[in-house]
Amino acid sequence: MIDVNTEQIRRAQTGDAQVISALYERYYQGIYRYLYYRVGDRQIAEDLTSEVFLRMLRFIAGFHPPASMFQSWLFQIARNLAIDHYRKTSGREHLPLEERMAAANVDLDRTVEHNLTSESLRQALDRLTEDQRDVILMRFVAEMPLAQVARALHKSEDAVKGLQRRALLALRRILTEWEISYG
Repeated sequence: MIDVNTEQIRRAQTGDAQVISALYERYYQGIYRYLYYRVGDRQIAEDLTSEVFLRMLRFIAGFHPPASMFQSWLFQIARNLAIDHYRKTSGREHLPLEERMAAANVDLDRTVEHNLTSESLRQALDRLTEDQRDVILMRFVAEMPLAQVARALHKSEDAVKGLQRRALLALRRILTEWEISYG
């Protein structure tokens, strides 16, 4: 993904709607996918993604790092929103999958396989540390370059490589265990 340049940041800071729209189009899918895998609910992920861009608009005037750090900055906002979401909802009961789907008027037969795969992956990711999960989601779901992930997590690239390696090994172990116990 091509990063933004200083001129685009300057224009966004002055409220240039065309540049703001281009930034939204460029980063929406990656932010959404990251948040979806963090929270596991499409509507919540959409709401949080919208909030990321609202905060971008609110705080972009204060953005002064190099333009190459813009994507990392957006993902820091997304990560903080996901953490805040979990803090707010940690005591609440969540609707079972069947009730959520019935409420959304979705055909159960048509989506079971997709949901099982997504839910299995989410459960496996939930067994990782928060940093490991964020590295996997940013690298493979949001398709961020290593340097951007390092900036977003305030870690060195070597530290992110180590987290990625340990996370992939842990996921392999988790999924292998599940295959043996469920296979």
